[in-house]
Amino acid sequence: MNRNYFSETTLRHLKMQQGITLRHLQRALNVTLACKLTLTYGTYHLMMLHRQLAMSEERTSFLQAERTADMMNKMTVFHSLPTDFLHTQEQSTDESIDVYKEYKQLVAEYSDEHFEPAIVDQFCKTVYEDEEHFIFFKPFCNLYFSVYADALLWYQQGKIEYDEFCMQFQELSWMDGHRTPLDGKKLKMYIMSMREVVEAYHRIRAEKI
Repeated sequence: MNRNYFSETTLRHLKMQQGITLRHLQRALNVTLACKLTLTYGTYHLMMLHRQLAMSEERTSFLQAERTADMMNKMTVFHSLPTDFLHTQEQSTDESIDVYKEYKQLVAEYSDEHFEPAIVDQFCKTVYEDEEHFIFFKPFCNLYFSVYADALLWYQQGKIEYDEFCMQFQELSWMDGHRTPLDGKKLKMYIMSMREVVEAYHRIRAEKI
């Protein structure tokens, strides 16, 4: 079609709409990537934790486990048993292998042109070994962040309604079990953490090219 068919104003408007559409698409891709990275890293972290326990020579006595369980029961609303803190090397090894399989299955399930398994493996290794960055992401990954990630993916896929989606963005107090909506400061912390992991993924990918 002849370019002169449109006025300059119309062309500028169309270009602006196209730019907005591309920005929205990239933002949606980044949100999806951040969620997938959160859930896969959380599994990777658990795998490494079990692996460390399997390799450790230290053993927790039943008395120590009993004291720990008693302390946790006094401090939180979640009930703990001494056996929750007792693990043999064999148990930890088996759990490490099981979680490794879960990790690989999750990576394969999420795999696409925007989520490359080799890059994800390197991302998880990099984040796990990094002691200077990801200061919010690492401690909260298997707590609140994984819940938010699931909610975002479910909402994107149309599996939950908006009201239910918003309900997931809450914090659960370990002290009394009370749920409170995420305040502005903590929401900002979450968004900054997600930007950090997305940037890390793209940086690793660029280094591989």
